[in-house]
Amino acid sequence: MSKKKNIPFIIAFIFISGIYQNGNAQTFFGFKAGINASKVSFDGEKYKNFYDTKFQPGFTAGALFLIENKEKYGLYTEFLYSVKGKKIVSNANDYETNKAYFHFLEVPIMFRVKFKQTKYDWFLQLGPEVSYWLSGKGAFEVYEPDRDVITTYEYAINFGKPIKTTSDFMNVKPTNRLQIGLALGGGFIWDMKNGNYFSFDMRFSLGHTFMGGYESGEIPNIGLVDNFEYTNNVLSLSAIYYFDILEKIKLSKNKYN
Repeated sequence: MSKKKNIPFIIAFIFISGIYQNGNAQTFFGFKAGINASKVSFDGEKYKNFYDTKFQPGFTAGALFLIENKEKYGLYTEFLYSVKGKKIVSNANDYETNKAYFHFLEVPIMFRVKFKQTKYDWFLQLGPEVSYWLSGKGAFEVYEPDRDVITTYEYAINFGKPIKTTSDFMNVKPTNRLQIGLALGGGFIWDMKNGNYFSFDMRFSLGHTFMGGYESGEIPNIGLVDNFEYTNNVLSLSAIYYFDILEKIKLSKNKYN
């Protein structure tokens, strides 16, 4: 990993140290699940002019860890499995639509500011997001004028040695499987008592790294190519449950004393 990609983790370490030195740090652990809608953003003018991108639904789930002082500030990170989709409608003559779903592991590191209210708290958060592209599947819909039909070609993403004998795989090289982005958003928190909390999180993730190269995806034996020179932009809404670790330990000790 390059020095630039280490910067978010260095900043996070400094931030955590500052919270703990304050002496009022609280630590939380929890789980989240939610839905998302992703839309790709092409870099090249050709694809912007001849290919329309649409939102495609997906989902995300995983665990979270939060460190915050009792006043206002915190560091919030997640360890997620996420599915992001893409949908492209072609105005050229190569295909009608290209729909795909890609699987990722994600680690956002968010710097949080919380605002206390009477019945609930609300928060804003911002920070880098590191993702790793695991796999993917998709389907081209191709119009065949000689038969006046639309044929569907399903494919799985292949990162390894090119497979040229079947249309079941799309060979993708070069790729940027390690993705860097920026996440920002906010939400609401309800104190459920006894160290339990429930939250709604709304977020926009702005991709910074191209998924791959220009037309770096290919299904050789049917002559279809896919442009991976784009970034992912994702809107998400999640429900979150988390708890105060130290408070739970205290309650457990009191229960058996």
